[in-house]
Amino acid sequence: MAIARMPEALQERLGDDGAEALLTLFESAREEWTEDVMTTAVDRFEHRLTTEISLLRVDVTREVSALRQVFTREISDTRVDVLKWSFLFWVGQVAAMAGLLAFMLRP
Repeated sequence: MAIARMPEALQERLGDDGAEALLTLFESAREEWTEDVMTTAVDRFEHRLTTEISLLRVDVTREVSALRQVFTREISDTRVDVLKWSFLFWVGQVAAMAGLLAFMLRP
């Protein structure tokens, strides 16, 4: 079956054993080259993947750090606002209670 791929003139010249040996040689060489090419391609892909993942990790770390700073700033601003409104609420409550007590204790 493998000999059928070989041109007839070459097969006649080499004979059945020679043609089969030549095809076996070509097949083994093709398998070696295929393995070498695949190994090289896989190595290049892994190297490129490692490089891209490293760059992505750096970018993500940088973005998370920036977001953390913004988030911390927002929390501190919110804390100040809550404290300010709390103080105003309690001052208003004290003033209202003082006015109510003054009204009730008036003779």
